[in-house]
Amino acid sequence: MKYSFLLFCFFYNVNSLDLSDIKKMRTDPTTTTVSTTTQPVTFTLVNPGPLLTSCPAACPTGWQYYSSSCYQKFTTTVTFAQAVSACETQGAELVRIDSFDENDALRKAFDTNALVNEAQETWIGLSLTSGSWKWTDGSAASFTNWAPTQPFSDQCVQMIIDALSNATYQYQRGGWKTYDCTKTSASYICEKSAS
Repeated sequence: MKYSFLLFCFFYNVNSLDLSDIKKMRTDPTTTTVSTTTQPVTFTLVNPGPLLTSCPAACPTGWQYYSSSCYQKFTTTVTFAQAVSACETQGAELVRIDSFDENDALRKAFDTNALVNEAQETWIGLSLTSGSWKWTDGSAASFTNWAPTQPFSDQCVQMIIDALSNATYQYQRGGWKTYDCTKTSASYICEKSAS
């Protein structure tokens, strides 16, 4: 959604002053003539789209709210299985992403604008199970956001939150890529229902 506004700016033109005018201004500032002109300035406000927000009434401290869920990114280097267990100890699950808006909100909330390698990306709760892409709760993925050339042969999934040093994925923030489940990744996102 875009909003357009018309803004009026006032510019003051001080006429050429000679030394006698400047002296008069010092003693009587009302003797100087000032003309005013109005020129329109147009600008557009752009809706930033979906965002995670702080909501202490719905989410514990450190967690952020979006659409009835609370999210937190943990920056602990773990395997996929360890990330699943770590979320469970928080009373949560490794994030399940059901829409582009949710994906975009997560990417914007946790992007640090760093250039990273694959081991520094973020686990999400999707993996290849019995030939199908399923979330850690066992449900089939109805939404995916694969980066170019993905999915690949590895069985677990990372979200590209920060720009990857790998040229193929450098500009694919928010895209998903497969990664070996037994390798460690630098972070993971947990999700739990808002209270």
